[in-house]
Amino acid sequence: MQTNKERLIAALQEPLESTFATYKTSALGLVDDQVEENRDIYGENVITKGQEDSMIKKIYESIINPFTVILLVIALVSFITNVWLAKPGEQDPTTSIIIVTLVLISGGIRFIQELRSDKAASNLSRMIVNTATVLRDGSEQEIPIDEIVVGDVIKLSAGDMIPADVVLIDSRDFFVQQSGLTGESDAVEKVCLRKADSQNLDSLLESESLAFHGDQCHLRTGDSLGLGRGG
Repeated sequence: MQTNKERLIAALQEPLESTFATYKTSALGLVDDQVEENRDIYGENVITKGQEDSMIKKIYESIINPFTVILLVIALVSFITNVWLAKPGEQDPTTSIIIVTLVLISGGIRFIQELRSDKAASNLSRMIVNTATVLRDGSEQEIPIDEIVVGDVIKLSAGDMIPADVVLIDSRDFFVQQSGLTGESDAVEKVCLRKADSQNLDSLLESESLAFHGDQCHLRTGDSLGLGRGG
């Protein structure tokens, strides 16, 4: 199966009708049965998250930091001088015990706080649902962006976040802010395939007819064909 990059390059090189045929779609969008088939073939439009840290690693990072390392070294020195090297009957591990106890209490508090903040952030992300407008069976539908599939015709307008990697099939005074990808502070003009003078296949970010997941739309409107998943 082709990668996102390979699908985007093919869409720039082939006639639009051929691209429509490849993904069994049209300017009116996908039909319902084809939506599920394309989802099975190309996957869901979701950003792949990195593997979550194990509980042991979280505990370690909560306890061990430069400051606590210094404290633990002091506790070790105190143990050596006040217990190991002390004369019989004069051993006093109090200082070492106090330091180690404070380090463990501090680490435990930090660990609990981080668990709570991670849970709150996770709950908040589940509450926020980003949507996009697509054409299906010739009618506009607003759907969550993770339900977009390869082959969907996506309606874009000023202020929208581009919900997937797309090729523009129609546009009018269409600009995108892609500073998150290229570092450019100014919005970049994009044009649909039939209006483009040339396409940069070596650097897809500079292609005139491609826009990418997370870009911000500026000015007027455009229609696009989703070809790449979100991540």
